[in-house]
Amino acid sequence: MSNTSPNVGPSPASTLSVNPAEDRMQRYSEIIIEHSQFPHHHGRIESPTHQGRGENPFCGDRVTLQLLVDNDGVIQQAAVESVGCAISMASASLLAEHLHGLNFSQAQALYAQVHRAVVEGPNEELDEQLGELAALSFAGRYPSRVKCATLPWHVLKHVLAGDDSVASTE
Repeated sequence: MSNTSPNVGPSPASTLSVNPAEDRMQRYSEIIIEHSQFPHHHGRIESPTHQGRGENPFCGDRVTLQLLVDNDGVIQQAAVESVGCAISMASASLLAEHLHGLNFSQAQALYAQVHRAVVEGPNEELDEQLGELAALSFAGRYPSRVKCATLPWHVLKHVLAGDDSVASTE
């Protein structure tokens, strides 16, 4: 009688990637898919204190951002409505999810970090600081997708500055 088990497939260890960059990109892809298929904070706020919109006329991405800010300048609620590609929709969802509880200065700092991550592409140190928002950095690997990923963040920048013009990535 043999003491070996029947072979039922590869062991879990053999299916793991040995390339941390590939593992990170796989996680980023899963985050983008999740947020594009099931957007968080999608919809409208009944009485927003701040709002803005943006569009990319070349690809058709459109984003509307609404905020409810309390008297202390803290974002209590954020909502987005977005139409466009998966990256743009995921970026809008991630944006709205991560604004809650931030003041305008913190939101501006977050804008700067995310914009840098998207434009420069994946960066281990910055990725650790951003958590799941670092998933947007993979768009930096594809120059045509940078505008998709940054449009919602340009809308945020306009809203924070009190600029009611339509934000664009152009």
